[in-house]
Amino acid sequence: MLSSRVEDVRWVDSFDLPSIFDPKLVLYKEWHDFVFFDRKANVFGLFNFAIHGNPYDSRRGYGAALAFIVKPSGAVHTALELIPLADLTVSPYNPDFLSKSVSVSYLGDGSFSIKGKIEDVSLDLKLQVAEPPVTMSRIAADILSTKRATLGMLEAANDMAQVWDKWVELPKLEVAGTLEADSESFALDTPTGYQDHEGGRFDWGSINGWDTGVLLSDPTVAGEPAKVSFLFYRYGPSGSSEYGGVILRSPSGKEKYFESSLTQVVRSGEFTGPRGYLPGVTRVLYPDYRPHVPGTITISAVDGSDAIDIVFTPRAVCTIVVAGHDEAETTFNEMYCSAALHGVVDGVDYYGTIPCWFESVRPR
Repeated sequence: MLSSRVEDVRWVDSFDLPSIFDPKLVLYKEWHDFVFFDRKANVFGLFNFAIHGNPYDSRRGYGAALAFIVKPSGAVHTALELIPLADLTVSPYNPDFLSKSVSVSYLGDGSFSIKGKIEDVSLDLKLQVAEPPVTMSRIAADILSTKRATLGMLEAANDMAQVWDKWVELPKLEVAGTLEADSESFALDTPTGYQDHEGGRFDWGSINGWDTGVLLSDPTVAGEPAKVSFLFYRYGPSGSSEYGGVILRSPSGKEKYFESSLTQVVRSGEFTGPRGYLPGVTRVLYPDYRPHVPGTITISAVDGSDAIDIVFTPRAVCTIVVAGHDEAETTFNEMYCSAALHGVVDGVDYYGTIPCWFESVRPR
């Protein structure tokens, strides 16, 4: 699936529903993540729309809609609504996620509409797809066209293939509309939106997690690239092995990949800023639970004359505890960060402090 046209979004980004005869049906999970930062309004938003478990059995499956918002004051607002399957419509023919309370619709003009409520969060947003979708297959093909396959690459790919069936990103969304939380309304209009869509059979008892994210760049601002994204996937019996890297895309569309062997990741300090927990019962069941989040995370790499250095400083965190099939639990730390970027690629300097979405997933 090597799509490179905006017109392909309807089918590339559709739900990859499993067969009713799938022996791992209970492990099925699939979701949309929509992320943005509006620099004028100074508002960050992450919205997740997901299906968990058997999508054909209302006793063993359900839908969920989640909101993580960081207001101009820096305060965190979170919301989570569980959706009975009887009230949810998804399809292998389009990306729509339609429920009685909130709906994601892909429209004929190549945009998404998100309307409705997630608990006390009201949404009326239009997200125009501004660039073609990118699939996992396309990223792998692009990397292998310039890099020789390594043992680490092959081991990580094999491990991921046991879990993921689908991974698609929409690298640029133009977000406009209104968002309301805590009786505060925000008018949004920003070109720095992003979406990823993931699906597979996730057994949280056997997954070691990953760190991934994207700098919400605006290439019309001096020094900023078109995009910087990263993924570091942990695998192996103890999760001690890791493979991934950083991709920088220039405003002209040329990409530079810094792979794991060229990359150093340093975590330091402890995050002490605003934080939300989902589901809300987490704070009741585990009143002392506060998973470690570093105060800074630095990713740096050098490849000949090309170099990149990014210092991520979390500004707000949403900690999500996900229960597994065998009672194992996994923690998703969704972070809104500022990313201090310094880099040189093909003789061009890149720099700036750029808003960023950073997701760190680890066993609880």
